[in-house]
Amino acid sequence: MNDRYPFILQTIQEAGVLLLSLRQEKFEVSTKGGDPRDLVTTVDLAIDNFIKSKIKEKFGDESIYSEESKEQIDPVGSFWSIDPIDGTSNFVRGIPHFAVCLTYLNGYEPLMGAVYNPVTKDLFSFQKGSGAFLNSRKIFVSTISRISDAYVLLHIGRREELRDWGIKLQCFLLGAAKKNINLGSSALDLCFLAAGRVDAVIYGSLTTLDVAVALGLVREAGGEIYTLQGEPVSLSSKPQTILASTSRVLFEEINRGSCPI
Repeated sequence: MNDRYPFILQTIQEAGVLLLSLRQEKFEVSTKGGDPRDLVTTVDLAIDNFIKSKIKEKFGDESIYSEESKEQIDPVGSFWSIDPIDGTSNFVRGIPHFAVCLTYLNGYEPLMGAVYNPVTKDLFSFQKGSGAFLNSRKIFVSTISRISDAYVLLHIGRREELRDWGIKLQCFLLGAAKKNINLGSSALDLCFLAAGRVDAVIYGSLTTLDVAVALGLVREAGGEIYTLQGEPVSLSSKPQTILASTSRVLFEEINRGSCPI
């Protein structure tokens, strides 16, 4: 197990170098599942293949779940999770808020992993029980527990059944939060919470298994991640709604929030 963490850090930074190199070349953009807003590029696929080849070279035939291929994974055993570019829409438009994600899990529990933005060189990482880090410096969520002091990232998502909920929550946050923005990379957004840069992150529709590392980072940094029913979020390959925050107190204040439309 001791060799996996340095392997993750080295591999994800090498993937970042490759990503920046491929970004300078002409790359193709296509869509997934017929949804014109769900993008994938040839760079996503190249980074995915690069990381998979590194894992297979070092660890043989261990199971790999990827955001781009969605292989079935044994929920009891150990496996790797890859999101080659989290924030592909940002990447396509040249917005430097995207990242490579790599996680090692056992029984759907993140044990270690890293999130790397190759543009800013921000390397977020964690080992369960040992802490969360930004470029080797230990990080923690902020101590903010009141919505009036909070920076909140809200991404309502595309699911039609969530629109009323999302619009009412957005209305509430505009009047109650100190700052309310949407940055567009779920992994980096959650890392910002872990590092104390923001105080809450809300996603209406998030495939948590894709960015398992970011959930591990938040919890290792002292943060909490809930469903709207107030239960701790479990990883899933199916989209779910999450509300991550510095504390249960802030979660409850946000989750109660609404305003008439």
